[in-house]
Amino acid sequence: MAAIAVGRRFGPYVIQDVLGKGASATVYVGRRSDDVDVAVKVLSAFAMGNADFRRAVPREYNALTKVEHPCVIRANKMSTIADVLFIEMEWIDGPTLAGTMTVGKPVELATAAKLAAQVADGLQACHDAGVVHRDVKPSNILLRADGTPVLFDFGLAQDAEDPDAEPGRLYATAMTASPEQVLARGPVDGRADVYALGVTLYRMMTGHLPFVGERMDLLRMHVEAEPPVPSSVNKKLHSDIDALLLRALEKKPDARFSTAAEFAEAIRGLSDDALTTKKRSWLGRG
Repeated sequence: MAAIAVGRRFGPYVIQDVLGKGASATVYVGRRSDDVDVAVKVLSAFAMGNADFRRAVPREYNALTKVEHPCVIRANKMSTIADVLFIEMEWIDGPTLAGTMTVGKPVELATAAKLAAQVADGLQACHDAGVVHRDVKPSNILLRADGTPVLFDFGLAQDAEDPDAEPGRLYATAMTASPEQVLARGPVDGRADVYALGVTLYRMMTGHLPFVGERMDLLRMHVEAEPPVPSSVNKKLHSDIDALLLRALEKKPDARFSTAAEFAEAIRGLSDDALTTKKRSWLGRG
């Protein structure tokens, strides 16, 4: 495969920048002949030699084409150049949510609530289409210029019409994996994304993740450990936020919000007092 570099041409694209690079793929900003900049996700040479990685590209593309929502990245096309698979997607000239956060510093509460509710709306659109993201986390949420969050990286997504090639494998990131994903006993539903979004909102509202440790310790804690009550981490939080986050992080899916839409409604239902209070709250676990 010819080297792809900034300033060089890759098929119909002139490469403008490198957005991110992993073992299986690199994402570039490519300028098309119509002067529109797009994101181009190109499978690596290593991944092209692996049947599972090659299969993952059309799975990701097919999942994305089923969802149309302003909070979900738009995929334009999938093709090959010199036998190399790639996906062309819309380019969002903004940071990831992770890139805007500082450890130990909560996001302004009203802003955090608005962002999380919008992400939940996008997730509901995915779930209605039979797609579970399975990797919701701050680094997989981009921010448009107007502040709208956009879910991207559907490389681990579960598509109801295209079962996983490796049943029993952990399709998740340890930081936000739901207990049922860790246990890997079969397909999961949208409540796994509710859990991961709950972890993300916990991080935004407290400045810290509910669980911290090495990978295997994190996985065990998601299954066995109770998360710290949010107001014990950020003493400015209201008891209503405690209740909201702890419900989203329930170990049993049936105890969580039943859908992403229900989670969004609960977030939007937080009172102005809950989003501005300075009082310390206490909430025992029942």
